Amino acid sequence: MKINGITGKNIENLRDIKEARIKEENLKVGTTKPEKNITNQTEVIELSSQKLVEKAVKKALSMPEIREEKVTQIKAQIKSGTYNVSNKEIARAIIRNFLDEIA
Repeated sequence: MKINGITGKNIENLRDIKEARIKEENLKVGTTKPEKNITNQTEVIELSSQKLVEKAVKKALSMPEIREEKVTQIKAQIKSGTYNVSNKEIARAIIRNFLDEIA
């Protein structure tokens, strides 16, 4: 799925352009030390975000597929006639399903 035409490759190109500009600025100043620090910072950020993704995946996999307490609660509301869904929620669900089908 594309968002505003931005793909993974475009983002990598933007990152390359940014690094090239930083290198160019460092050459003008006459120092190359900040370039090395930026590379190290990028590596640290990538490792940190990778760890966060791994944690999120583990958490999602450990969660039950069906939330039994929520199902029980909704069933009780339906039986008692107190279950209400707003028009906005219904509209959002219809649009979400439609977008999933055409994407």
